[in-house]
Amino acid sequence: MDLTLGGIDIQAGFPLDVTLLSIGLLAGYWGLLRRHGALLGAPGRPAATRRQVAFFVTGVAVFWLSDGWPLTALADRMFTFHMIQHVVQAFVIPPLLLLGLPDWMGDVLLRNDTVRRVVTRLTAPLVAGVLFNVVFLVTHLPDVVALQLHDDLFHAADHLVLIGAGLLMWVPVFSPFPGLLPRMHTLSQMLYLFMMTLLPTIPSAFLLFADTPLYPVYASVEQPWSLTLLDDMRIGGLIMKLGGGFLLWGIIAVKYFRWAGANERADLEARRLRRADLTTTSTEGPA
Repeated sequence: MDLTLGGIDIQAGFPLDVTLLSIGLLAGYWGLLRRHGALLGAPGRPAATRRQVAFFVTGVAVFWLSDGWPLTALADRMFTFHMIQHVVQAFVIPPLLLLGLPDWMGDVLLRNDTVRRVVTRLTAPLVAGVLFNVVFLVTHLPDVVALQLHDDLFHAADHLVLIGAGLLMWVPVFSPFPGLLPRMHTLSQMLYLFMMTLLPTIPSAFLLFADTPLYPVYASVEQPWSLTLLDDMRIGGLIMKLGGGFLLWGIIAVKYFRWAGANERADLEARRLRRADLTTTSTEGPA
C-alpha cells in the first residue's frame, strides 16, 4: 500500500532487480550447503548452524528492505533517508552476511588461487580500511549523489560497491574463513574499529557545519515535513557520524568485555593451579 509521510504520497513497491538478487543470494547459499556441506563440513555436524543461517538470511532480508519500500522512495526525496540507507548497507549488512558463512565455505568460494590472492590483499586491514573509507566518501560527493538519483542503474551499482567495500572492511574482524583470511587479534580489532569511527568525522563535519546545502539535487523534489535542504543535510550528517559509530562502539565494548573476561578466567585458573601445586607439595612433604 502507499504511504503518506509528511504530507507526501510515497508509492509502494519493491524493485524487481533487488528482489531477484535477494532470491539468488538465498538460493546460492542453500545450494552451497546442499552440494558441499556434507563433504566439506565437520563430520556429524550440520553444514551450517542455525545461528549462521539466521545471520545470513537476516543480512539478505535487511539488504532487500534497505533497497526496497519505503526506504528507497524516501531516499529519493531526502538526504536523511539516503544516509540511513548507506549506513545500513555499510555497517549492518556486511557483518551479518559474513557471520552467516560457515568456515568450510571458504574452500569453495576461494578455491581459485588468483581469487584467493586478490581477496587476501584487499582484506588486509590497512587496505580494507582505506578502501572502505574512500568508497564511503566518494558515494557521498554531491555529483555522485545527484547521479544516483537520476540513474537507477548507477544507484544500484553504487549500493553494491558500498556493500562490497563493507565486506572487505569487516573481514579483519568477522572473517568467516580464519584459516584463509585471518582475523586480527582482539586488541587490534578494537583499535581498527576505533579508527573506522574517526574517519567519517571529516565528511560529516562538512555536512553538519555547512552554511549552504551541498545537495541541491533534492531541491527538485518536494520535501516531507517541509524540511529545508540545509536541515535535511545536517540530519544526514548526524546520522553519518553517529549511526555507524554507535554500532562500532557497541562491538568494541562487547569485544573488550569478552577479552577482559577471558583474561580474568585464565588468570583465576592459573592461580587455582598454582594453589593446587602448593597444596600437593606441602602434603607430600620433603623427599
